Amino acid sequence: MIRKQGFPEYFPKWIWPAIIFLSIATVWLRLQIVDTTYQIHQAEQQIQNAKHTDEKLELKTAQLRSPKRLEMLAKTKFKLAPPEQDQVIRVQTKEAAQ
Repeated sequence: MIRKQGFPEYFPKWIWPAIIFLSIATVWLRLQIVDTTYQIHQAEQQIQNAKHTDEKLELKTAQLRSPKRLEMLAKTKFKLAPPEQDQVIRVQTKEAAQ
């Protein structure tokens, strides 16, 4: 009986393509896992950046709406003063009149 070099008889011929296919599929799956993990990390970074920006904007909004700042702007920039007694008009609603 003549034996082929490098290919034992107890391995069926289809085993080598199956091993190669499974090896390539395993490598491809691992690359997909790495890529997906990277995308998840990027999304988490974007979420963190958005939260940080949101916190900064909330703080800026609170500063811009502060009564002290608005009063200072009214007095200095717009030259406003509290109204005189004759400038105040009181309006009664129907509910308050009853």
